[in-house]
Amino acid sequence: MAIIPNIYINAVVSIGIRNQSKCVSWIGSGFFVIRKVDDKGNARPFLITNKHVLGNQSTIVLRMKEHGSTNLREIDAPLNSSEGHPLYKTHPTAQNIDIAILPLDGSFITSNNLEFPAFDIDDHAMASGELINNGVDEGSLVYMLGFPMGLVNKDSKVPICRLGCVARLCSEQIKETYNVLLDIQNFPGNSGSPIVSRPELMSIGGTPSLNRSVLMGIVHSYIPYRETLINSQTNEVVEVRSENSGIANMHPVEYIRDIIDTIQPKLEIKSDK
Repeated sequence: MAIIPNIYINAVVSIGIRNQSKCVSWIGSGFFVIRKVDDKGNARPFLITNKHVLGNQSTIVLRMKEHGSTNLREIDAPLNSSEGHPLYKTHPTAQNIDIAILPLDGSFITSNNLEFPAFDIDDHAMASGELINNGVDEGSLVYMLGFPMGLVNKDSKVPICRLGCVARLCSEQIKETYNVLLDIQNFPGNSGSPIVSRPELMSIGGTPSLNRSVLMGIVHSYIPYRETLINSQTNEVVEVRSENSGIANMHPVEYIRDIIDTIQPKLEIKSDK
Protein backbone atom coordinates (compact mmCIF):
# COMPACT_ATOMS: atom_id res chain seq x y z
CA MET A 1 0.00 0.00 0.00
CA ALA A 2 1.49 3.34 -1.04
CA ILE A 3 1.11 5.83 1.82
CA ILE A 4 3.13 8.71 0.32
CA PRO A 5 2.18 9.70 -3.25
CA ASN A 6 5.05 9.15 -5.68
CA ILE A 7 4.77 12.73 -6.89
CA TYR A 8 5.68 13.92 -3.37
CA ILE A 9 8.75 11.68 -3.21
CA ASN A 10 9.86 12.66 -6.70
CA ALA A 11 9.36 16.38 -5.95
CA VAL A 12 12.20 16.30 -3.39
CA VAL A 13 15.61 17.34 -4.72
CA SER A 14 19.15 17.33 -3.36
CA ILE A 15 20.94 20.69 -3.36
CA GLY A 16 24.69 20.98 -3.82
CA ILE A 17 27.54 23.37 -4.54
CA ARG A 18 30.54 22.96 -6.83
CA ASN A 19 34.09 23.35 -5.60
CA GLN A 20 36.97 24.71 -7.67
CA SER A 21 37.49 21.33 -9.33
CA LYS A 22 33.76 21.27 -10.31
CA CYS A 23 32.99 18.39 -7.96
CA VAL A 24 29.64 18.67 -6.16
CA SER A 25 29.14 18.59 -2.40
CA TRP A 26 25.56 17.92 -1.35
CA ILE A 27 24.62 20.41 1.37
CA GLY A 28 20.85 20.32 1.75
CA SER A 29 17.41 19.42 0.52
CA GLY A 30 14.61 21.20 -1.26
CA PHE A 31 11.39 20.47 -3.06
CA PHE A 32 9.44 21.71 -6.04
CA VAL A 33 6.00 23.27 -5.87
CA ILE A 34 3.68 24.80 -8.43
CA ARG A 35 0.87 27.33 -8.32
CA LYS A 36 -1.79 27.40 -11.03
CA VAL A 37 -1.87 30.62 -13.05
CA ASP A 38 -5.02 29.96 -15.10
CA ASP A 39 -7.95 27.58 -15.36
CA LYS A 40 -6.27 25.70 -18.22
CA GLY A 41 -3.82 24.02 -15.86
CA ASN A 42 -0.81 26.20 -16.58
CA ALA A 43 1.31 26.68 -13.47
CA ARG A 44 4.34 28.56 -12.22
CA PRO A 45 7.19 26.44 -10.77
CA PHE A 46 9.23 27.14 -7.63
CA LEU A 47 12.06 25.60 -5.64
CA ILE A 48 11.55 25.69 -1.86
CA THR A 49 14.40 25.37 0.65
CA ASN A 50 15.90 27.15 3.66
CA LYS A 51 17.68 30.51 3.50
CA HIS A 52 20.66 29.05 5.34
CA VAL A 53 21.05 26.31 2.71
CA LEU A 54 21.55 28.94 0.00
CA GLY A 55 23.82 31.01 2.24
CA ASN A 56 26.04 33.33 0.21
CA GLN A 57 26.17 31.08 -2.84
CA SER A 58 25.74 32.55 -6.31
CA THR A 59 24.79 29.20 -7.87
CA ILE A 60 23.49 25.89 -6.58
CA VAL A 61 23.31 22.47 -8.18
CA LEU A 62 20.04 20.55 -8.47
CA ARG A 63 19.99 16.85 -9.21
CA MET A 64 17.11 16.16 -11.59
CA LYS A 65 15.89 13.45 -13.95
CA GLU A 66 15.66 13.85 -17.71
CA HIS A 67 12.15 13.65 -19.08
CA GLY A 68 11.24 10.15 -20.27
CA SER A 69 14.60 8.76 -19.15
CA THR A 70 16.35 7.31 -16.12
CA ASN A 71 19.31 9.64 -16.65
CA LEU A 72 20.14 12.00 -13.79
CA ARG A 73 21.71 15.38 -14.42
CA GLU A 74 23.36 17.97 -12.21
CA ILE A 75 21.80 21.26 -13.24
CA ASP A 76 23.29 24.62 -12.23
CA ALA A 77 20.68 27.09 -10.99
CA PRO A 78 21.79 30.73 -10.56
CA LEU A 79 20.69 32.52 -7.39
CA ASN A 80 21.55 36.07 -8.50
CA SER A 81 20.60 38.26 -11.44
CA SER A 82 23.19 39.68 -13.83
CA GLU A 83 23.16 42.82 -11.64
CA GLY A 84 23.94 40.73 -8.54
CA HIS A 85 20.49 40.91 -6.95
CA PRO A 86 19.06 37.73 -5.34
CA LEU A 87 16.59 35.88 -7.52
CA TYR A 88 15.08 34.05 -4.58
CA LYS A 89 12.46 35.50 -2.26
CA THR A 90 12.12 35.39 1.51
CA HIS A 91 9.26 36.18 3.87
CA PRO A 92 8.00 39.74 3.39
CA THR A 93 7.63 40.59 7.10
CA ALA A 94 9.41 38.05 9.34
CA GLN A 95 13.18 37.99 8.89
CA ASN A 96 13.68 34.97 11.14
CA ILE A 97 11.56 32.68 8.98
CA ASP A 98 14.15 30.41 7.39
CA ILE A 99 12.51 29.89 3.99
CA ALA A 100 13.84 30.81 0.56
CA ILE A 101 11.80 30.40 -2.63
CA LEU A 102 13.46 30.46 -6.03
CA PRO A 103 11.03 31.10 -8.92
CA LEU A 104 11.96 28.90 -11.87
CA ASP A 105 11.48 29.95 -15.46
CA GLY A 106 9.52 27.37 -17.43
CA SER A 107 12.27 27.37 -20.03
CA PHE A 108 14.68 26.16 -17.33
CA ILE A 109 12.71 22.93 -17.30
CA THR A 110 11.85 22.57 -20.98
CA SER A 111 15.23 23.61 -22.40
CA ASN A 112 16.96 21.08 -20.16
CA ASN A 113 14.30 18.42 -20.93
CA LEU A 114 13.69 17.79 -17.25
CA GLU A 115 10.93 16.02 -15.37
CA PHE A 116 9.22 18.31 -12.90
CA PRO A 117 7.10 16.50 -10.30
CA ALA A 118 5.84 19.04 -7.76
CA PHE A 119 3.49 19.70 -4.88
CA ASP A 120 0.56 21.94 -5.77
CA ILE A 121 0.89 24.52 -2.99
CA ASP A 122 -2.89 25.01 -2.88
CA ASP A 123 -4.25 21.50 -3.49
CA HIS A 124 -1.54 19.29 -1.91
CA ALA A 125 -0.85 21.37 1.20
CA MET A 126 -2.54 22.47 4.41
CA ALA A 127 -1.72 25.39 6.68
CA SER A 128 -1.56 24.80 10.44
CA GLY A 129 -5.16 25.91 11.01
CA GLU A 130 -6.38 23.58 8.28
CA LEU A 131 -4.41 20.71 9.81
CA ILE A 132 -5.93 21.31 13.26
CA ASN A 133 -9.43 21.46 11.79
CA ASN A 134 -8.79 18.14 10.06
CA GLY A 135 -7.74 16.32 13.21
CA VAL A 136 -3.95 16.69 13.12
CA ASP A 137 -2.59 17.20 16.63
CA GLU A 138 0.10 16.04 19.04
CA GLY A 139 0.98 12.44 18.22
CA SER A 140 -0.10 12.57 14.57
CA LEU A 141 2.44 10.76 12.42
CA VAL A 142 4.52 12.58 9.80
CA TYR A 143 7.23 11.82 7.27
CA MET A 144 10.35 13.86 6.51
CA LEU A 145 11.79 13.49 2.99
CA GLY A 146 15.34 14.66 2.34
CA PHE A 147 19.03 13.95 1.99
CA PRO A 148 20.75 13.91 5.41
CA MET A 149 24.53 13.56 5.72
CA GLY A 150 25.10 13.64 1.97
CA LEU A 151 23.23 10.37 1.41
CA VAL A 152 22.72 10.91 -2.31
CA ASN A 153 22.82 7.82 -4.52
CA LYS A 154 24.77 7.87 -7.76
CA ASP A 155 21.98 6.41 -9.88
CA SER A 156 18.85 7.37 -7.93
CA LYS A 157 17.26 10.58 -6.64
CA VAL A 158 15.03 8.89 -4.07
CA PRO A 159 15.22 10.79 -0.76
CA ILE A 160 15.63 9.32 2.71
CA CYS A 161 12.28 8.95 4.47
CA ARG A 162 12.07 9.28 8.26
CA LEU A 163 9.00 8.74 10.41
CA GLY A 164 8.14 10.99 13.35
CA CYS A 165 5.19 12.69 14.96
CA VAL A 166 3.85 16.11 15.83
CA ALA A 167 5.22 17.12 19.23
CA ARG A 168 3.39 20.44 19.59
CA LEU A 169 0.91 22.06 17.24
CA CYS A 170 -0.79 25.12 18.67
CA SER A 171 -1.46 28.66 17.55
CA GLU A 172 0.46 30.15 20.51
CA GLN A 173 3.62 28.25 19.60
CA ILE A 174 3.34 29.34 15.97
CA LYS A 175 2.71 33.00 16.85
CA GLU A 176 5.72 33.09 19.17
CA THR A 177 8.25 31.13 17.09
CA TYR A 178 6.72 30.58 13.60
CA ASN A 179 7.27 26.87 14.24
CA VAL A 180 5.49 23.59 14.75
CA LEU A 181 7.55 21.19 16.89
CA LEU A 182 8.16 17.66 15.60
CA ASP A 183 9.56 14.60 17.32
CA ILE A 184 11.85 13.48 14.50
CA GLN A 185 15.59 13.05 14.00
CA ASN A 186 16.91 15.46 11.38
CA PHE A 187 20.58 15.91 10.60
CA PRO A 188 22.76 18.16 8.41
CA GLY A 189 21.46 17.81 4.86
CA ASN A 190 17.83 17.57 6.01
CA SER A 191 17.52 21.36 6.01
CA GLY A 192 14.87 22.20 3.43
CA SER A 193 13.12 18.83 3.69
CA PRO A 194 9.35 18.79 3.28
CA ILE A 195 7.18 17.31 6.02
CA VAL A 196 4.12 15.38 4.86
CA SER A 197 1.34 13.88 6.91
CA ARG A 198 0.73 10.18 7.23
CA PRO A 199 -2.89 9.37 6.38
CA GLU A 200 -4.95 8.43 9.44
CA LEU A 201 -7.43 5.63 8.84
CA MET A 202 -8.77 5.56 12.41
CA SER A 203 -9.81 8.17 14.95
CA ILE A 204 -11.67 8.44 18.23
CA GLY A 205 -15.40 8.48 17.61
CA GLY A 206 -16.75 11.90 16.74
CA THR A 207 -13.35 13.42 15.97
CA PRO A 208 -12.02 14.31 12.50
CA SER A 209 -9.08 12.52 10.88
CA LEU A 210 -6.93 13.44 7.90
CA ASN A 211 -7.10 10.45 5.59
CA ARG A 212 -4.70 11.73 2.92
CA SER A 213 -1.09 12.80 2.77
CA VAL A 214 -0.49 16.57 2.48
CA LEU A 215 2.44 18.94 2.64
CA MET A 216 2.58 20.37 6.18
CA GLY A 217 5.71 22.50 6.09
CA ILE A 218 9.49 22.64 5.86
CA VAL A 219 12.14 21.55 8.38
CA HIS A 220 14.85 24.09 9.13
CA SER A 221 16.60 23.12 12.39
CA TYR A 222 16.56 21.02 15.52
CA ILE A 223 16.59 22.08 19.16
CA PRO A 224 19.97 21.12 20.66
CA TYR A 225 20.45 19.64 24.10
CA ARG A 226 23.48 21.20 25.77
CA GLU A 227 25.37 19.84 28.74
CA THR A 228 28.01 21.87 30.57
CA LEU A 229 31.03 20.10 32.08
CA ILE A 230 32.56 21.91 35.08
CA ASN A 231 35.97 21.27 36.59
CA SER A 232 35.42 20.11 40.17
CA GLN A 233 38.60 21.83 41.40
CA THR A 234 38.38 25.21 39.68
CA ASN A 235 34.60 25.28 39.27
CA GLU A 236 35.19 26.58 35.74
CA VAL A 237 33.44 25.44 32.59
CA VAL A 238 35.78 23.20 30.60
CA GLU A 239 33.45 21.94 27.89
CA VAL A 240 29.95 22.40 26.51
CA ARG A 241 28.55 19.39 24.70
CA SER A 242 25.71 19.78 22.24
CA GLU A 243 23.54 16.94 21.00
CA ASN A 244 20.48 16.58 18.84
CA SER A 245 17.47 16.47 21.16
CA GLY A 246 15.28 14.86 18.51
CA ILE A 247 12.91 17.85 18.54
CA ALA A 248 12.82 19.58 15.14
CA ASN A 249 11.48 22.96 14.07
CA MET A 250 9.11 23.08 11.10
CA HIS A 251 7.78 26.24 9.49
CA PRO A 252 4.15 25.46 8.56
CA VAL A 253 2.80 25.84 5.03
CA GLU A 254 1.22 29.26 5.58
CA TYR A 255 4.66 30.90 5.56
CA ILE A 256 5.53 29.24 2.25
CA ARG A 257 2.24 30.50 0.83
CA ASP A 258 2.94 34.01 2.16
CA ILE A 259 6.09 34.21 0.04
CA ILE A 260 4.53 32.66 -3.05
CA ASP A 261 1.62 35.11 -2.74
CA THR A 262 4.11 37.97 -3.23
CA ILE A 263 5.34 36.33 -6.45
CA GLN A 264 2.24 34.66 -7.85
CA PRO A 265 -1.15 35.44 -6.24
CA LYS A 266 -3.52 32.53 -5.81
CA LEU A 267 -5.76 31.94 -8.79
CA GLU A 268 -9.35 32.88 -8.05
CA ILE A 269 -11.72 30.53 -9.86
CA LYS A 270 -14.75 32.52 -10.99
CA SER A 271 -18.11 30.87 -10.53
CA ASP A 272 -20.54 30.71 -13.44
CA LYS A 273 -23.42 31.41 -11.08
